[in-house]
Amino acid sequence: MKKYFFCLLIVLLAVPASAIDIKDVELGGQIRFRGYDIQNVWDFDDDTDTDNISTFRHKTSLFLNVKADENITGYIKLSNQNYGESGASAKDFYEDNRSNKIFVDNAYIDIHNLFHSNLDLKLGRQNLFYGSGFVIADGQSQMASTSVYFDGARLRWNISDAVTLDALYFKDQENTTNEAAEDDVTLTGVYFTSGKTPVIGGKQELYILNRNDENLKKDIFLYGARLSDKFKSGLDYSAEIGIQTGDFNATTDQDALGYKLDLGYTFNNVSIKPRFFIGYASLSGNDPNTADNESWDVFYGGWPQFGDLLAWKFVNIGGGNNISSYDPSYNSGSSYFGEAVFSNLHIATAGIGTKLFEKISVKASYSMLTIDETAADDDFGDYYQVSVKYPYSKSLSFAAYAAMIDPGDAFGTDTDKATEFFWEASFNF
Repeated sequence: MKKYFFCLLIVLLAVPASAIDIKDVELGGQIRFRGYDIQNVWDFDDDTDTDNISTFRHKTSLFLNVKADENITGYIKLSNQNYGESGASAKDFYEDNRSNKIFVDNAYIDIHNLFHSNLDLKLGRQNLFYGSGFVIADGQSQMASTSVYFDGARLRWNISDAVTLDALYFKDQENTTNEAAEDDVTLTGVYFTSGKTPVIGGKQELYILNRNDENLKKDIFLYGARLSDKFKSGLDYSAEIGIQTGDFNATTDQDALGYKLDLGYTFNNVSIKPRFFIGYASLSGNDPNTADNESWDVFYGGWPQFGDLLAWKFVNIGGGNNISSYDPSYNSGSSYFGEAVFSNLHIATAGIGTKLFEKISVKASYSMLTIDETAADDDFGDYYQVSVKYPYSKSLSFAAYAAMIDPGDAFGTDTDKATEFFWEASFNF
């Protein structure tokens, strides 16, 4: 892997001094080291050890940011991420986590004031994140969040200092390159953002998105809105809702609903600034008694937002995931391996976050998980999460995370808990 990073340095040194101003070049990166222990990642059975993981996970990145002039920037990021040392067989889930795989994590050209207008254009491989990541966050999320990029273009119209309109065209999956194969997955749409408007304040977001999966003949439109604000009193809120229409496949229409609500209060007059929060997320499931498909399509809000352990439970591996015990068709709307296919899920959450000893931040939450469709019992289980972060210095930080799912009656009575624990050291430069 080192030779790729050295090549990046050589390219930088080879650029003539007259081509760029050296003060406009930034070189940096990250070294992250984690120790993992995960039990019952796929099922809820202690007698089966094939889904227990105890390993180290590494992530190494190096980026180069070059500002050619006031309006044009080029950015390149190379990364490597793996579990353990050697990975596994070519057909295995960990293929994208092999130690010898270096990939282009980001590579884009960022153009501001395009043609002396109030338009910005970003072309290439880039990360997208809107709102709380409910519908757009994870991009190439398969293989356990190895990467979250999209390939394509984002055109931003800066209507004012606080109001923007983004036009999006991205290829989530570019499979066989010839058009006749018809196997691409494409994201298109517009995303409107308005911040701190004088009448209602806060932030308003409106969007129309389309996810077209040629493999499945899936062509889903998502119409959504999000409102959020944070007040001086300590109160904060976020409310987002999305409605999905279009084609679930060549023969079935899509008719799904999803929403996510969050409410928090921070005691700013207390030194440790505790924040209490509650939330509720609802992702519709399919009603087998109707002609339409009501299963929420996750779009690109899979891995990050509900924690890794729950994402593992919904990951697209077919019958090997015990979600299929109550919903054999849970992954029918996903055409590629490793996507966290959240649907037919309701999450009611309460928690607290606070600071200890000035630097240490702690967050703990409890979630009650339920389902509506396809199962005899709606009790998915109880979900507990705790995280601790400690910024040791400006460049070095330590963290730990623990999670547990205590399965409910939807999985029967003879079940065991699923757990995840990791610690990490992260060095950023």
